[in-house]
Amino acid sequence: MSGPFPFARQMMAVDEMVSGAPAWDGLEQAFFSAKVADNFDPGADMKQVLYHFYQTAEGRRIIDWIADLTVRAPYPHIGSTNETAALAAKAHEARAAVGYAIGRAIADGEELYKQSKGATT
Repeated sequence: MSGPFPFARQMMAVDEMVSGAPAWDGLEQAFFSAKVADNFDPGADMKQVLYHFYQTAEGRRIIDWIADLTVRAPYPHIGSTNETAALAAKAHEARAAVGYAIGRAIADGEELYKQSKGATT
């Protein structure tokens, strides 16, 4: 990936983003300052779709790119005041929360898929 900020892929593998994503309650906390829907859980069907998409080469590339833009994105330049540092921290936290929400959905989708396979065998 090119641009002013080199994204370090070794900082966090997508597998770590998926397995280390906070629970839905924690993710909802990151969005409290914005006016958004109350329910961040995409539902069982979407979770399984995301999990299966992530299992494809193309899907993994797209999720990896989303991780570069969200959870692996560098911390923004903060300037010299406490206010700019607080705004930068909040922006970084909100951006990362999007990536973690996707990661949490993939992890939940994997569990749902394993449960459904266990129920049918």
